[in-house]
Amino acid sequence: MKNAVRILVAPWYLLGWLSHVYLALAMPEMYRGFGNTALIPGFRELWRTVVMPEIVFFALALAAFEVVVGILIIGKGTPVKYGLAASILFNLFLVQLGLAGQTADWVSDLLVNRLPNLVFIAIQIPLLFCTFERSLFEVLAGKWKNRAIQ
Repeated sequence: MKNAVRILVAPWYLLGWLSHVYLALAMPEMYRGFGNTALIPGFRELWRTVVMPEIVFFALALAAFEVVVGILIIGKGTPVKYGLAASILFNLFLVQLGLAGQTADWVSDLLVNRLPNLVFIAIQIPLLFCTFERSLFEVLAGKWKNRAIQ
């Protein structure tokens, strides 16, 4: 089960970085809405005055972060837990930031802007208590090898 969750989580990062590179270079204004759904007081202003003027830098830094997290999660040993911890912390940040969906009430805000990241966090937390003796490549290669033998 732990590797099934890693197979779900890792592509989110290993492929997600591509969207941030594209958006940073082609559609940087797309990020503006994220500042509107933040929960922490003052963060909306910080987003507007600090992040948005430098959004290309921040989006490209996010892309690099995603590559590193993805590589750590598909690896083995303790680095997997570092990748999972980084992923969980990032998703906690996204819970407060929101997903830029404009909603009419707090229930809709929870469902649209917060719940997806809360679910993503919930499926990763149990993995912090697992050991990872093999990388995802080794796990998948072993499964393919076993199928070939049968």
